[in-house]
Amino acid sequence: MPKILQLNEQKKDLEYWLNHVEDAWSEIPDDKSIRQIKHIAFICDGNRRSARLKGLDENQGYSLGIEVIKGIAKACRQWEIKHTTFWTFSTENWLRSNTQVSFLMQLAKKYLNDKEIVDQLIENKVKFTHLGRKNKLAYSIRKSLTDLEKQTASFEKYFLNMALDYGGVDELARAVQKILKDASKKGMIDIENNPELLFDYLDTGGQPFPDLVVRTGFNSNEVPRTSGFMPLQTSYSGWLFLECFFPDLTPEVLLEQIKEFATYEMRLGK
Repeated sequence: MPKILQLNEQKKDLEYWLNHVEDAWSEIPDDKSIRQIKHIAFICDGNRRSARLKGLDENQGYSLGIEVIKGIAKACRQWEIKHTTFWTFSTENWLRSNTQVSFLMQLAKKYLNDKEIVDQLIENKVKFTHLGRKNKLAYSIRKSLTDLEKQTASFEKYFLNMALDYGGVDELARAVQKILKDASKKGMIDIENNPELLFDYLDTGGQPFPDLVVRTGFNSNEVPRTSGFMPLQTSYSGWLFLECFFPDLTPEVLLEQIKEFATYEMRLGK
């Protein structure tokens, strides 16, 4: 039986739910049938709503979400999906309350320096890439991001992208700035006749575009939104909008959804 996190259970404390999430991702079903998926991206929505239903402080939902990110990263390596991206904080999220932003930044600082996480990246030869702006982040977080990128720069087995202070419009604006800077040094860059050159200036330069984007926490009464996530890179991506909140995602549910998408993709190719 798949281990689905039940939101109607008796309300427990944070430690209980952290153990519950860790247990849910401790046994990942083995399946190599989806190895044609090269890149999967996640918009990690529903953390606060999940926490409220569990009787937790809403910010504690992000701590649960971190455990799910760790589980997904492990699962994707096991399923031989080489590239994973997680959108954890958008350029618009600065508009949230100071208390919540501060909590999220402290959480980022903690886990970017977590020895167990860093050791796992190095042990599994995972190249870490930050997507988004660095200049608006605190120095300690900028340093941690840069250090991780330097430590894992030579790895090519797996790739993990963390979109932190990321926005699609901002990414395009920064790409244009890079192009103009290069043009001033090297001369005209012929984007018109070689539009694919633009991709090299994106935060994901050199990586394949996402085959699939998974957005959790979708309300079926709402119209699906992409929220400006990777506007160029996801032009031809498949999108899955799941009602389950991000902290409640399990490997069984995720694998089932990816397999359905992979089967659909194979039919399209015939």
